Amino acid sequence: MTKDKIFITWVTLVPVFSILMDLGMNFIPELKLVFGLVRITFLVGLVLFFLNSYPLYRTVLNQLILFFAIYLIAISLLSSNLKVSFVDGALKTSIPFFMIPIGILASKMHKNLLIKPMIWVIIILLINYLFSQFYKLGVSIYEKDSFYKGGATASAPIIIALILIIIFHTFNKKKLPYNRIIITVIVSLALFVIIFSLKRGAILALISATLTYLFYTGKRTRTILRFVLVGLLMALILNNNIESFYKRIESRTTERNELQNEGRYKEIFYIFQEFENSNLAEIIFGTEPFNSDEVMAKYFGRKRRLHVDYNILLHGTGIFGLSIYLIIFFNLFKIARQLKFKSIKTNSEFSSKENFALVVSILTLSLVMGFSGGLQFISYRVILFLAIGYYMGLSIYYKPNQLELKVN
Repeated sequence: MTKDKIFITWVTLVPVFSILMDLGMNFIPELKLVFGLVRITFLVGLVLFFLNSYPLYRTVLNQLILFFAIYLIAISLLSSNLKVSFVDGALKTSIPFFMIPIGILASKMHKNLLIKPMIWVIIILLINYLFSQFYKLGVSIYEKDSFYKGGATASAPIIIALILIIIFHTFNKKKLPYNRIIITVIVSLALFVIIFSLKRGAILALISATLTYLFYTGKRTRTILRFVLVGLLMALILNNNIESFYKRIESRTTERNELQNEGRYKEIFYIFQEFENSNLAEIIFGTEPFNSDEVMAKYFGRKRRLHVDYNILLHGTGIFGLSIYLIIFFNLFKIARQLKFKSIKTNSEFSSKENFALVVSILTLSLVMGFSGGLQFISYRVILFLAIGYYMGLSIYYKPNQLELKVN
């Protein structure tokens, strides 16, 4: 087997493998550490194989990713809890960014690589939710005996939302690998899960990403019609569970969940209180990276980690670390916009405008989700950045020297 074949196989396995590890960790908590080590080994192995087998071009984006990873690892070594800061923090945050250049390279080798594993991620999650309702597996949040999660993590709804945008994009490109009717049913069921789960972050992120995609796509009318069809099918499914849905909404809209009582809302004010007693170096470079539960205990009255991505980075990596993180996103927007115009004459098969619409909508989804919290969910983030890199790569007239010119 050639190195290219190994690489493509490895990349193709990333989405499904990541979800299976999530399910395994939740269904068999006794082996949570084992599943975690297997996943990190799998992902680190892919990154090292990529760096050892292929050149990492000296683009601004790649240099930012490499510098950010080194910075996170360096400051995590100064933490009082190395395991949390290094493994749960630095590695989980930096590894997903390497999926961007990996995705770009994968797009050169295979032009319709990710859609199948993405669809199977949704199928696996739907099977998990179905069996969990029958056998009452996992936790039923917000309302007792209403909707069991099974082995799915809190990030499952946002992963589904991300993949739904990709599926609609693939509909427009006429590149679906399976029957359209079957895909429509799967998408409708997946949308039902997002709505019924009442995960506000995932719902808001999906709405924001959808509006962004509709704004930029050249096939707006067709896309809207598909959304309407899927929405109607989802409404039919929801109607059969309407009483349970209303009860979940009532349980969700309690005083505890009002904005002023929401922990995520209070976080930023507590961070600024911490900054009042911090020196300049701690404000700029952070303190106790990704290990905020001890620090925040005095404000929340219990150990509680920061949830909002931007708060986690501001507190743990400082103004400097948060700035680098946001600059990476700015650079991704900039590259996508450049490629929209620069590659349009050389890449007609994979419309630059459509790929641009998808990449920008995924970036929007990620930034919006950041206010709810997604930094700690490595499966969500590796799938997210792999998709960004891959679909951005499809808009590149891929030659190493030209890639360097386009993204610098």
